[in-house]
Amino acid sequence: MTRTTRRCFFYGLVLIFILATPPTILYALGYSFDWQTKSLVQTGGFYLKSLPNNAAIVIDNKSKKTTPRLISRLAPKVYSVAVTKDGFYPWNKKLEILPELVTEARNIILFPKNITPEKVAGNVTSTISDWLISPTDKQNQLQAQQVASSSAGWLNRGADIFYLDRANFILYRRDWGGFIKEQLSREPLPQNTYTLSASSNNRFLARDSQNNLYMLNNDSGIFELIFSQIKDARFSDDNKKILIRTANELWILYLEDILIQPYKKAGNKELITRYSQPISQAIFYPDNEHVAFVVGHQIKITELDGRDNRNTVDFISSAPQPQIYFDESTSYFYYLAQNELFRVKLEL
Repeated sequence: MTRTTRRCFFYGLVLIFILATPPTILYALGYSFDWQTKSLVQTGGFYLKSLPNNAAIVIDNKSKKTTPRLISRLAPKVYSVAVTKDGFYPWNKKLEILPELVTEARNIILFPKNITPEKVAGNVTSTISDWLISPTDKQNQLQAQQVASSSAGWLNRGADIFYLDRANFILYRRDWGGFIKEQLSREPLPQNTYTLSASSNNRFLARDSQNNLYMLNNDSGIFELIFSQIKDARFSDDNKKILIRTANELWILYLEDILIQPYKKAGNKELITRYSQPISQAIFYPDNEHVAFVVGHQIKITELDGRDNRNTVDFISSAPQPQIYFDESTSYFYYLAQNELFRVKLEL
Protein backbone atom coordinates (compact mmCIF):
# COMPACT_ATOMS: atom_id res chain seq x y z
CA MET A 1 0.00 0.00 0.00
CA THR A 2 1.48 3.33 -1.04
CA ARG A 3 1.74 6.33 1.26
CA THR A 4 -0.93 8.14 -0.75
CA THR A 5 -3.30 5.20 -0.38
CA ARG A 6 -2.64 5.04 3.35
CA ARG A 7 -3.32 8.74 3.68
CA CYS A 8 -6.58 8.49 1.73
CA PHE A 9 -7.65 5.55 3.90
CA PHE A 10 -6.76 7.42 7.11
CA TYR A 11 -8.52 10.64 6.12
CA GLY A 12 -11.53 8.60 4.97
CA LEU A 13 -11.80 7.07 8.44
CA VAL A 14 -11.46 10.52 10.00
CA LEU A 15 -14.25 11.83 7.77
CA ILE A 16 -16.49 8.88 8.68
CA PHE A 17 -15.77 9.52 12.38
CA ILE A 18 -16.57 13.24 12.02
CA LEU A 19 -19.82 12.53 10.17
CA ALA A 20 -20.96 9.67 12.44
CA THR A 21 -20.12 11.14 15.85
CA PRO A 22 -22.82 13.90 16.06
CA PRO A 23 -25.71 11.56 15.08
CA THR A 24 -24.40 8.95 17.52
CA ILE A 25 -24.24 11.48 20.36
CA LEU A 26 -27.68 12.85 19.50
CA TYR A 27 -29.08 9.33 19.39
CA ALA A 28 -27.56 8.56 22.79
CA LEU A 29 -29.12 11.76 24.17
CA GLY A 30 -32.56 10.64 22.98
CA TYR A 31 -32.85 12.75 19.84
CA SER A 32 -34.50 11.53 16.67
CA PHE A 33 -35.33 13.03 13.30
CA ASP A 34 -39.02 13.77 12.86
CA TRP A 35 -39.78 13.37 9.16
CA GLN A 36 -43.14 15.13 9.51
CA THR A 37 -41.65 18.35 10.89
CA LYS A 38 -38.23 17.72 9.29
CA SER A 39 -36.45 18.58 12.52
CA LEU A 40 -34.57 16.99 15.38
CA VAL A 41 -36.77 16.22 18.40
CA GLN A 42 -36.00 14.85 21.82
CA THR A 43 -37.95 11.63 22.24
CA GLY A 44 -39.88 10.00 25.07
CA GLY A 45 -41.50 6.64 25.67
CA PHE A 46 -44.33 4.51 27.03
CA TYR A 47 -44.27 1.97 29.82
CA LEU A 48 -47.33 -0.29 29.70
CA LYS A 49 -48.18 -3.03 32.20
CA SER A 50 -51.34 -5.11 32.15
CA LEU A 51 -53.18 -7.88 33.95
CA PRO A 52 -53.08 -10.45 32.43
CA ASN A 53 -49.68 -9.82 30.88
CA ASN A 54 -48.53 -10.77 27.37
CA ALA A 55 -51.29 -8.59 25.93
CA ALA A 56 -50.70 -7.11 22.50
CA ILE A 57 -49.72 -3.43 22.32
CA VAL A 58 -50.81 -1.37 19.32
CA ILE A 59 -49.71 2.27 19.03
CA ASP A 60 -51.16 4.33 16.19
CA ASN A 61 -52.24 1.05 14.53
CA LYS A 62 -48.68 -0.36 14.68
CA SER A 63 -47.89 -3.49 16.69
CA LYS A 64 -45.37 -2.96 19.51
CA LYS A 65 -44.98 -6.48 20.98
CA THR A 66 -46.61 -7.36 24.33
CA THR A 67 -46.96 -6.18 27.93
CA PRO A 68 -45.17 -5.41 30.14
CA ARG A 69 -43.08 -3.26 27.82
CA LEU A 70 -40.97 -0.09 27.73
CA ILE A 71 -41.32 1.46 24.28
CA SER A 72 -38.71 4.16 23.74
CA ARG A 73 -37.65 6.71 21.15
CA LEU A 74 -41.13 8.01 20.34
CA ALA A 75 -41.55 11.53 18.99
CA PRO A 76 -43.47 13.92 21.28
CA LYS A 77 -47.17 13.93 20.37
CA VAL A 78 -50.48 12.29 21.31
CA TYR A 79 -50.74 8.61 20.42
CA SER A 80 -53.66 6.21 20.24
CA VAL A 81 -52.71 3.29 22.48
CA ALA A 82 -54.52 -0.05 22.57
CA VAL A 83 -53.82 -3.11 24.72
CA THR A 84 -55.69 -6.22 23.61
CA LYS A 85 -55.93 -9.94 24.28
CA ASP A 86 -58.22 -12.57 22.81
CA GLY A 87 -61.27 -13.18 25.00
CA PHE A 88 -60.89 -9.89 26.90
CA TYR A 89 -62.31 -6.41 26.57
CA PRO A 90 -59.72 -4.10 24.96
CA TRP A 91 -58.14 -1.13 26.72
CA ASN A 92 -57.86 2.07 24.65
CA LYS A 93 -56.61 5.52 25.50
CA LYS A 94 -55.01 8.55 23.89
CA LEU A 95 -51.78 9.35 25.75
CA GLU A 96 -49.23 12.08 25.20
CA ILE A 97 -45.48 11.62 24.92
CA LEU A 98 -43.37 14.51 26.22
CA PRO A 99 -39.64 15.02 25.53
CA GLU A 100 -37.28 13.09 27.86
CA LEU A 101 -40.21 11.55 29.79
CA VAL A 102 -41.81 8.12 29.97
CA THR A 103 -45.61 8.09 30.01
CA GLU A 104 -46.80 5.20 32.18
CA ALA A 105 -49.96 3.13 32.37
CA ARG A 106 -49.27 0.54 35.07
CA ASN A 107 -52.83 -0.29 36.14
CA ILE A 108 -54.30 -1.74 32.97
CA ILE A 109 -56.74 -4.58 33.66
CA LEU A 110 -58.25 -6.53 30.78
CA PHE A 111 -61.55 -8.02 31.93
CA PRO A 112 -62.82 -11.26 30.38
CA LYS A 113 -65.73 -10.97 27.97
CA ASN A 114 -67.31 -14.28 28.98
CA ILE A 115 -67.75 -14.97 32.69
CA THR A 116 -69.39 -18.04 34.16
CA PRO A 117 -70.37 -17.18 37.74
CA GLU A 118 -70.48 -19.97 40.29
CA LYS A 119 -73.69 -20.22 42.31
CA VAL A 120 -72.78 -20.42 45.98
CA ALA A 121 -76.14 -20.43 47.76
CA GLY A 122 -79.84 -19.85 47.32
CA ASN A 123 -82.44 -18.33 49.63
CA VAL A 124 -79.91 -15.84 51.02
CA THR A 125 -81.88 -13.27 53.01
CA SER A 126 -78.97 -11.35 54.60
CA THR A 127 -76.36 -9.06 53.08
CA ILE A 128 -73.31 -10.69 51.49
CA SER A 129 -70.98 -9.47 54.26
CA ASP A 130 -73.33 -10.89 56.91
CA TRP A 131 -73.49 -14.18 55.03
CA LEU A 132 -69.68 -14.41 54.76
CA ILE A 133 -68.79 -13.20 58.26
CA SER A 134 -67.41 -15.76 60.69
CA PRO A 135 -69.47 -16.69 63.78
CA THR A 136 -66.83 -15.09 66.02
CA ASP A 137 -66.90 -11.79 64.15
CA LYS A 138 -70.70 -11.86 64.08
CA GLN A 139 -70.78 -12.35 67.84
CA ASN A 140 -68.35 -9.44 68.27
CA GLN A 141 -70.59 -7.23 66.13
CA LEU A 142 -73.64 -8.10 68.25
CA GLN A 143 -71.77 -7.39 71.47
CA ALA A 144 -70.46 -4.10 70.11
CA GLN A 145 -73.97 -3.11 69.09
CA GLN A 146 -75.20 -3.81 72.63
CA VAL A 147 -72.34 -1.85 74.18
CA ALA A 148 -72.87 1.15 71.89
CA SER A 149 -76.65 0.92 71.54
CA SER A 150 -77.22 4.27 73.24
CA SER A 151 -74.64 6.11 71.12
CA ALA A 152 -75.28 8.41 68.15
CA GLY A 153 -73.18 6.15 65.94
CA TRP A 154 -70.73 3.29 66.44
CA LEU A 155 -68.17 1.09 64.73
CA ASN A 156 -66.50 -2.14 65.81
CA ARG A 157 -62.99 -2.95 64.60
CA GLY A 158 -61.12 -5.80 66.22
CA ALA A 159 -60.85 -5.27 69.96
CA ASP A 160 -61.97 -1.64 69.73
CA ILE A 161 -65.38 0.03 69.73
CA PHE A 162 -65.58 3.55 68.32
CA TYR A 163 -68.69 5.52 69.18
CA LEU A 164 -70.20 8.98 69.25
CA ASP A 165 -71.39 9.79 72.74
CA ARG A 166 -74.97 11.01 72.52
CA ALA A 167 -74.38 13.35 75.46
CA ASN A 168 -71.75 15.46 73.67
CA PHE A 169 -71.37 14.01 70.11
CA ILE A 170 -67.64 13.48 70.65
CA LEU A 171 -65.91 10.43 69.16
CA TYR A 172 -64.40 7.97 71.63
CA ARG A 173 -62.56 4.67 71.49
CA ARG A 174 -63.01 1.99 74.14
CA ASP A 175 -62.13 -1.67 74.56
CA TRP A 176 -64.54 -4.50 75.24
CA GLY A 177 -64.10 -4.41 78.98
CA GLY A 178 -64.45 -0.66 79.23
CA PHE A 179 -61.03 -0.34 80.88
CA ILE A 180 -59.75 1.99 78.15
CA LYS A 181 -61.59 5.11 77.05
CA GLU A 182 -59.86 7.53 74.68
CA GLN A 183 -61.28 10.77 73.31
CA LEU A 184 -60.55 11.07 69.58
CA SER A 185 -62.33 14.28 68.54
CA ARG A 186 -62.07 17.66 70.26
CA GLU A 187 -65.27 19.35 69.11
CA PRO A 188 -68.79 17.90 68.79
CA LEU A 189 -70.53 16.97 65.60
CA PRO A 190 -73.99 18.49 65.01
CA GLN A 191 -76.68 16.60 66.91
CA ASN A 192 -77.87 13.80 64.65
CA THR A 193 -77.53 10.06 64.10
CA TYR A 194 -74.45 8.87 62.23
CA THR A 195 -72.98 5.97 60.31
CA LEU A 196 -69.26 5.64 61.10
CA SER A 197 -66.52 4.11 58.98
CA ALA A 198 -62.75 4.00 59.43
CA SER A 199 -59.60 3.25 57.49
CA SER A 200 -56.94 0.88 58.76
CA ASN A 201 -54.72 3.85 59.61
CA ASN A 202 -57.38 5.49 61.82
CA ARG A 203 -59.06 8.01 59.57
CA PHE A 204 -62.76 8.37 60.41
CA LEU A 205 -65.85 9.26 58.39
CA ALA A 206 -69.25 10.12 59.82
CA ARG A 207 -72.37 10.31 57.60
CA ASP A 208 -75.46 11.86 59.16
CA SER A 209 -79.14 11.14 58.44
CA GLN A 210 -79.25 14.10 56.00
CA ASN A 211 -76.43 12.47 53.97
CA ASN A 212 -73.75 15.00 54.94
CA LEU A 213 -70.27 13.49 55.11
CA TYR A 214 -67.73 14.55 57.75
CA MET A 215 -64.11 13.47 58.07
CA LEU A 216 -62.06 13.73 61.26
CA ASN A 217 -58.98 15.90 60.86
CA ASN A 218 -56.52 13.97 63.00
CA ASP A 219 -54.30 17.02 63.45
CA SER A 220 -57.00 19.37 64.74
CA GLY A 221 -59.31 16.72 66.18
CA ILE A 222 -62.27 18.35 64.40
CA PHE A 223 -64.80 16.69 62.08
CA GLU A 224 -64.88 18.67 58.82
CA LEU A 225 -67.76 18.63 56.31
CA ILE A 226 -66.33 17.29 53.03
CA PHE A 227 -69.40 16.35 50.95
CA SER A 228 -73.18 16.67 50.90
CA GLN A 229 -76.06 14.68 49.44
CA ILE A 230 -74.13 11.41 49.44
CA LYS A 231 -75.45 7.86 49.56
CA ASP A 232 -72.29 6.08 50.67
CA ALA A 233 -68.56 6.61 51.26
CA ARG A 234 -65.74 4.15 51.81
CA PHE A 235 -61.96 4.14 52.15
CA SER A 236 -59.68 2.34 49.72
CA ASP A 237 -57.64 -0.48 51.21
CA ASP A 238 -54.43 1.46 50.56
CA ASN A 239 -55.86 4.33 52.69
CA LYS A 240 -55.04 6.88 49.99
CA LYS A 241 -58.52 7.73 48.72
CA ILE A 242 -62.24 7.76 49.47
CA LEU A 243 -64.93 6.58 47.08
CA ILE A 244 -68.04 8.77 47.40
CA ARG A 245 -71.37 7.77 45.86
CA THR A 246 -74.22 10.18 45.30
CA ALA A 247 -77.52 9.27 43.66
CA ASN A 248 -76.10 9.42 40.13
CA GLU A 249 -72.36 10.11 40.47
CA LEU A 250 -69.13 8.57 41.73
CA TRP A 251 -66.35 10.76 43.11
CA ILE A 252 -62.85 10.10 44.42
CA LEU A 253 -61.29 12.22 47.16
CA TYR A 254 -57.52 11.77 47.33
CA LEU A 255 -56.13 11.71 50.87
CA GLU A 256 -52.46 11.50 49.92
CA ASP A 257 -50.27 12.53 47.01
CA ILE A 258 -50.19 9.85 44.31
CA LEU A 259 -46.61 9.65 43.09
CA ILE A 260 -47.11 7.36 40.09
CA GLN A 261 -48.89 8.36 36.90
CA PRO A 262 -51.48 9.77 36.71
CA TYR A 263 -50.26 11.99 39.55
CA LYS A 264 -52.71 13.36 42.13
CA LYS A 265 -52.47 15.82 44.99
CA ALA A 266 -53.92 15.24 48.44
CA GLY A 267 -57.29 16.98 48.62
CA ASN A 268 -58.13 16.56 44.93
CA LYS A 269 -61.77 15.65 44.24
CA GLU A 270 -62.43 13.96 40.91
CA LEU A 271 -65.68 12.98 39.23
CA ILE A 272 -65.32 9.39 38.03
CA THR A 273 -68.65 8.78 36.29
CA ARG A 274 -72.22 10.04 36.07
CA TYR A 275 -75.38 8.22 34.96
CA SER A 276 -78.96 9.29 34.41
CA GLN A 277 -80.05 6.11 36.22
CA PRO A 278 -79.37 5.78 39.94
CA ILE A 279 -76.09 4.16 41.00
CA SER A 280 -77.23 1.78 43.72
CA GLN A 281 -73.82 0.59 44.99
CA ALA A 282 -70.12 1.18 44.41
CA ILE A 283 -67.00 -0.46 45.86
CA PHE A 284 -63.27 -0.41 45.19
CA TYR A 285 -61.79 -3.16 43.07
CA PRO A 286 -58.94 -4.90 44.97
CA ASP A 287 -56.22 -2.97 43.10
CA ASN A 288 -57.71 0.32 44.42
CA GLU A 289 -57.38 1.74 40.89
CA HIS A 290 -60.76 0.52 39.62
CA VAL A 291 -64.31 0.78 40.92
CA ALA A 292 -67.16 -1.71 40.56
CA PHE A 293 -70.66 -0.23 40.62
CA VAL A 294 -74.27 -1.15 39.97
CA VAL A 295 -76.57 0.64 37.53
CA GLY A 296 -79.98 -0.98 37.10
CA HIS A 297 -79.39 -4.68 36.43
CA GLN A 298 -75.76 -4.23 35.34
CA ILE A 299 -72.51 -4.51 37.27
CA LYS A 300 -69.88 -2.31 35.69
CA ILE A 301 -66.18 -1.73 36.38
CA THR A 302 -64.36 1.47 35.49
CA GLU A 303 -60.80 2.68 35.92
CA LEU A 304 -59.74 5.72 37.94
CA ASP A 305 -57.23 6.81 35.28
CA GLY A 306 -58.98 9.82 33.78
CA ARG A 307 -56.47 10.59 31.06
CA ASP A 308 -58.62 10.70 27.92
CA ASN A 309 -61.60 8.31 28.29
CA ARG A 310 -62.13 5.97 31.25
CA ASN A 311 -62.30 2.37 30.13
CA THR A 312 -65.55 0.89 31.49
CA VAL A 313 -66.82 -2.67 30.99
CA ASP A 314 -70.06 -4.51 31.72
CA PHE A 315 -68.69 -7.10 34.15
CA ILE A 316 -72.06 -8.77 34.75
CA SER A 317 -74.62 -7.64 32.18
CA SER A 318 -77.81 -9.08 33.68
CA ALA A 319 -78.38 -9.43 37.44
CA PRO A 320 -81.68 -8.09 38.84
CA GLN A 321 -80.93 -5.37 41.41
CA PRO A 322 -77.65 -6.96 42.50
CA GLN A 323 -75.66 -6.40 45.66
CA ILE A 324 -71.86 -6.66 45.19
CA TYR A 325 -68.92 -7.50 47.43
CA PHE A 326 -65.19 -8.26 47.09
CA ASP A 327 -63.62 -10.76 49.49
CA GLU A 328 -59.91 -9.99 49.53
CA SER A 329 -59.03 -13.06 51.61
CA THR A 330 -60.19 -15.38 48.81
CA SER A 331 -59.99 -13.07 45.74
CA TYR A 332 -63.66 -13.73 44.97
CA PHE A 333 -66.10 -11.20 43.62
CA TYR A 334 -69.60 -11.92 44.99
CA TYR A 335 -72.98 -10.69 43.86
CA LEU A 336 -76.42 -11.35 45.27
CA ALA A 337 -79.50 -11.20 43.05
CA GLN A 338 -83.01 -12.41 43.84
CA ASN A 339 -81.72 -14.13 47.02
CA GLU A 340 -79.18 -16.15 45.02
CA LEU A 341 -75.48 -15.71 45.77
CA PHE A 342 -72.87 -16.03 43.01
CA ARG A 343 -69.11 -15.60 42.90
CA VAL A 344 -66.39 -15.06 40.31
CA LYS A 345 -62.70 -15.78 40.91
CA LEU A 346 -60.56 -12.73 40.21
CA GLU A 347 -57.08 -12.75 38.71
CA LEU A 348 -55.06 -10.37 40.89
